[in-house]
Amino acid sequence: MKIQCIRFDPDGGDVLDALETIDISRGGVGAMSERFSYPGQRVLLCMPLTSLRGKRNIYATVVRCRREEQGYKIGLEFDTASLGRWAESVPAAAAA
Repeated sequence: MKIQCIRFDPDGGDVLDALETIDISRGGVGAMSERFSYPGQRVLLCMPLTSLRGKRNIYATVVRCRREEQGYKIGLEFDTASLGRWAESVPAAAAA
């Protein structure tokens, strides 16, 4: 699944980035990016809810970034407060 990412402190490049998710959990997301991100970098992720509910913005922090053949594999940790608001907006069946 592709998600959009806004980089708050870009390293001289674009502010917008497109990520391809690898995995997702309650605490964060693993994704592939064409651009390097450094640990501690703050981002805003535009995550889909359901096909009927649209999208939700979730703040996250880069916790790791590793060069791969296809680009950069990054690990992002959701902000607790941001995640709480997102979880409240997701129906119980979708969050399970």
